[in-house]
Amino acid sequence: MAQVFFVTGKLGSGKSLSAVGRIREAFIRGVPVATNLNINLKEMLGRDKRSPRLYRLPDKPSVEDLQLLGSANKTYDVSKDGLIVLDECGTWFNSRTWNDKGRQKLIDHLLHIRKLGWDVIFIVQDISIVDKQARLALAEHTVFCRRLDRMQVPFLSTAVQIATLGQLKLRLPKLHIGIVKYGDNAQSLTVDKWYEWGTDLYSCYDTKQMFMNNYPHGVYTVLPPWYTHGRYTVPYTLKNIMRITRIYLRKWSRLVMFAGGALLSLVGMVAFVPDPEPVQYVETEVTTPTKPLNELLEGYTVKSVFNPPDAKPVFTLSKTDGTSLTSQQLYEMGFDARVKNRCNVTIQGGASNETVYCP
Repeated sequence: MAQVFFVTGKLGSGKSLSAVGRIREAFIRGVPVATNLNINLKEMLGRDKRSPRLYRLPDKPSVEDLQLLGSANKTYDVSKDGLIVLDECGTWFNSRTWNDKGRQKLIDHLLHIRKLGWDVIFIVQDISIVDKQARLALAEHTVFCRRLDRMQVPFLSTAVQIATLGQLKLRLPKLHIGIVKYGDNAQSLTVDKWYEWGTDLYSCYDTKQMFMNNYPHGVYTVLPPWYTHGRYTVPYTLKNIMRITRIYLRKWSRLVMFAGGALLSLVGMVAFVPDPEPVQYVETEVTTPTKPLNELLEGYTVKSVFNPPDAKPVFTLSKTDGTSLTSQQLYEMGFDARVKNRCNVTIQGGASNETVYCP
């Protein structure tokens, strides 16, 4: 036997969202759906679906509108029952605004609509708004909707808020929960829970829909998305894929070329950087002089001198016969040198010192 649900909750608690989630499940099961919500089938099911059966009811349907739906399931398989979703029932399903002449007819039809194979979901702010006669007769299940992101983590949220001086509020994730009670009381037995994140359902229906008293249309069938979008979709053949690729390449060619050039430059820098040459360390052997310093420097005069700062002086000594002696050779022999001026070089070796002058 089909079921009747009254979905209740405060403003923004996810009542319509939970009902739209049940609508999507009904389409997945392949059963018909009737609702006064503006459903976007393309966003809900995709543009290629041909089979969904959706009936758009007036914003405030009458008993005649519901009678036009007929039977949704003539078998005893409850998984094939259709679904009726009626939103904003608080504006027309209450004792103050209900037309007395049609009240009993509508209740009678809703009592028997379950036998026609329809599950019914009434969306209302609070179950107490609904007419008492209808509530007692129809309220088999009541769903209480809650949003977790409007709740705080016990103790932890308060601690974070105090630590950040109120700049950060730690809340639970935005999960919509529908607690299904068997009966119309919040203390009744819980028989099920509906969970919806909702991010994939926001585009499936008009969240800003306004319900009108003078809705200009009657009951009509909404075309499946294949007839409105799917058959006009460009097929993904190789030719069309290449065409779309060329369009996007032309659109993004400058950016792609810039990024490609930068990437190639980076690869080239990494791939073609020469390897560093190995450093060869040459061990210099100290040559022991075979002659005393005065005999070694006999006949030499200063040919050139360079005295760099913070380094050993560099100079060359020479004889009249063309023989030369460099500072490097003297350093290798273990001598040291000190330059007073360009014509005065003193060679030091142990306890002996010899000064060489310009010619």
